Amino acid sequence: MTKVKSLNAAHLDLTRGVVLDVRTPVEHAQARLAAPHAHVPLDALDPEAFMAGRGLSPEADVYIVCHKGPRARQAAERFAAAGYYNVHVVEGGIVACEGCGHPVDKRAGGPVSLERQVRIGAGALVALGAGAALALSPLWALVPLFVGCGLIFAGVTDRCGMALMLAKAPWNRV
Repeated sequence: MTKVKSLNAAHLDLTRGVVLDVRTPVEHAQARLAAPHAHVPLDALDPEAFMAGRGLSPEADVYIVCHKGPRARQAAERFAAAGYYNVHVVEGGIVACEGCGHPVDKRAGGPVSLERQVRIGAGALVALGAGAALALSPLWALVPLFVGCGLIFAGVTDRCGMALMLAKAPWNRV
């Protein structure tokens, strides 16, 4: 098990260390910390390249933020595996930062958030699978069963396969 440190958003000092946002480009465009920070989506994150590209030593403090925390933890585990241990996950992500009074720049409108896309996709698959099972063949009941198992896995591991696939979709690129 890697040693990943957690930090309450209320204790985040935006003037110390480097704040790294690992959300998708669309999420980052919709809402971002007003303070200076780096943005590298989780699927493109290379800890060594990030540290070297910014001239940071292995001892530098890095504060990682995502929407609510799970992706930040995955990013911190990558940093720890690469030998960087002054990495902190901001508990509750940008949602908690905003709740604690850290200034957040928001863009009105725009694309649907990744979290909402997952809910819409999962709901649509369950409804279509159940409808097809009733109208066409009982084998279609496997679709909602598969979605349910995926949701259980996402809840237990904090890793959502549907979110990972949707993050790569063309409409989620800025």
